[in-house]
Amino acid sequence: MKKILNGILLAVLLIIFLYSCSNISTAPSIIPPDPIGTTKPSIATYSEGEIYGSIDLNPSLLPIAVPEYVKFRISLPDISEISAANLRVFEDNKEQGVMLYKESSIAKKIDIAVILDVTGSMENAIDGLKNSIIDFANTLSESGMDVRIAIIPFGDYVNPPSDTIPELDPPYLNLTTPANAKEYVEYKLDASGGGDGPENPYDAIYVAAKELTWRSDAQKFMILITDAPAHYPDDYSDYAHYSKNDLKPLLKGYFTLHSVIVPSWWYSPDTSDFSSPDDVRELSTTTGGLILYTDNSGNVDLTALGIIEYIESSWIVAFESNSSAEEHTIEAFFEKGEIKRYLKLENVEY
Repeated sequence: MKKILNGILLAVLLIIFLYSCSNISTAPSIIPPDPIGTTKPSIATYSEGEIYGSIDLNPSLLPIAVPEYVKFRISLPDISEISAANLRVFEDNKEQGVMLYKESSIAKKIDIAVILDVTGSMENAIDGLKNSIIDFANTLSESGMDVRIAIIPFGDYVNPPSDTIPELDPPYLNLTTPANAKEYVEYKLDASGGGDGPENPYDAIYVAAKELTWRSDAQKFMILITDAPAHYPDDYSDYAHYSKNDLKPLLKGYFTLHSVIVPSWWYSPDTSDFSSPDDVRELSTTTGGLILYTDNSGNVDLTALGIIEYIESSWIVAFESNSSAEEHTIEAFFEKGEIKRYLKLENVEY
């Protein structure tokens, strides 16, 4: 009798689970086998523009039959629909059978942390930045998506933002509604104080990653705004606890970090080498984010980051890895009609 009751209970739980998942996309749950005897197309016939991608280590919102699989996100800003037939994927030069689905058909949730330098050097830019953040929050509110925004001010310290700035209450704003975020930005934040030239964005990023209540089924973004280089553990100060290299494994595959830079003699739009340990921009190139520059008054169109468009025109690509390499190269060849685009992800770790 007990076994029968247990069986009935399991059946009821299964029905409840299936009903609760009824809004999940109808994408296939089985990754097809790898093609045999194929060769890579010639890269020369493909464009490397208007296609973006990054490895995705977040839990899948779909049940996938293969226990160990690789998942990466691909975005084509002006393409609304594609199928697996439009995409060929190669892992370490071997073509893969892929499963493709559009995650925004499952959940349109966005979590965004705005990590903002509020020291004195930002005084001329803070009003423009506050207005830009408020305008951005308004756009997100009107998008129809389920958006949460956090605000993390920083200076040489994260809480309080600097040794000369009065402690904020609260010291940072956890993920909340755009309306609450706008109020915090408008009435709580100003630019003052600070000590030496560098500030402490790396600790602020760590706080964002570890302390905020990120939703497991939301796409996660950080927007770092600063005009100064970063303190790091091996510099002359004792401010920073984390380096850029400490943050990379924490961010890569889980968050997209965009950098918004107020131009200064530290940060020039003409620079393309971001490898210095105090240059925050490398975290954007590592996580698939963009780099924007404000005008001298801090005005910037944050919608240019394309977060809404990225979600509406991005797909998840899943395949079963059969490579034993520690670091991998993933190449994607997209073709639809006359449109041909090529994406290459190097030094990828699973």
